[in-house]
Amino acid sequence: MEYKYPHLCSPIRLGSVTFRNRMFSSPMGGTDITADGCIGPRSVKFYELRAYGGAAAVTVSECMVHPSDGSHAFRLDLSVPDSLPSFTYTADAINRHGAVASVELSHSGQFAGTYLADKNRKASMAQWGPSASVRADGVEIKALTKAMIDEIVASYGTAAGLAKRAGFRMVMVHGGHGWLINQFLSPLFNRRTDEYGGSLENRVRFAREVLTAVRKAVGPGFPVEFRLSGDEFVDGGYHLDEGVRIAQAIEDYVDLIHVTAGTYQKTFGITHPSWFEAHGRNVYLAAEIKSTSKSPSPPSAA
Repeated sequence: MEYKYPHLCSPIRLGSVTFRNRMFSSPMGGTDITADGCIGPRSVKFYELRAYGGAAAVTVSECMVHPSDGSHAFRLDLSVPDSLPSFTYTADAINRHGAVASVELSHSGQFAGTYLADKNRKASMAQWGPSASVRADGVEIKALTKAMIDEIVASYGTAAGLAKRAGFRMVMVHGGHGWLINQFLSPLFNRRTDEYGGSLENRVRFAREVLTAVRKAVGPGFPVEFRLSGDEFVDGGYHLDEGVRIAQAIEDYVDLIHVTAGTYQKTFGITHPSWFEAHGRNVYLAAEIKSTSKSPSPPSAA
């Protein structure tokens, strides 16, 4: 019998970790995030079920890395009581079924607080992005200073180190969907004139600095995954040709490139295709990036 995907159920090794197959459970948000950002018991069981079902890796989503962010997500922060234990319980629940526990590290940038349930905190938050602008909903965006960029870069490393300490065996750095790293990558959001703006080499600098901080925190052999929008599908943003170049620019810093699509507020309907879109409509993005990558680790499609 000839199989369409003959390697799907075969083990694969990334860094020093062996995964039992090629089926990875993409990051999905929890259902009972506590007010202070801890993982509730229903979310633990939600992720555990993915592992019990046979996935090779299960990614917990999303873990915000810095206090300037606040959204629909968890916080792995030692200043938050029970934060580290809640992540440890979750990692243990995933690992005990033979899957690899991973966590997605993220910062919403200029969309920080969009889904925040605490309206008082939401109203008090400042929104920061690569460049000063006014959001489509009228919210003023302030440009990040170099000192703030350095602080956020360091916070990715801190969160990655805590994730490893909690028992996670892989981390994913969210570089797509219009969140902060994507905002630096995209000419739609990034209009800086310093070393972080203009050329692709400059726009990818923030991502490389984040990945360097993460690698330093977790050490060699610990798999690092990068989530990338292969195409933003919006005027003023980047398209597949530049998505390929971005992947090539960061592939030496990661073990796995997770190819997704779209950007927040503009093309989220492509990020999360509906019944009215063709089945697997974004797979060709992963196929193109994989074909141009020198990395031995195959990208995945979302």
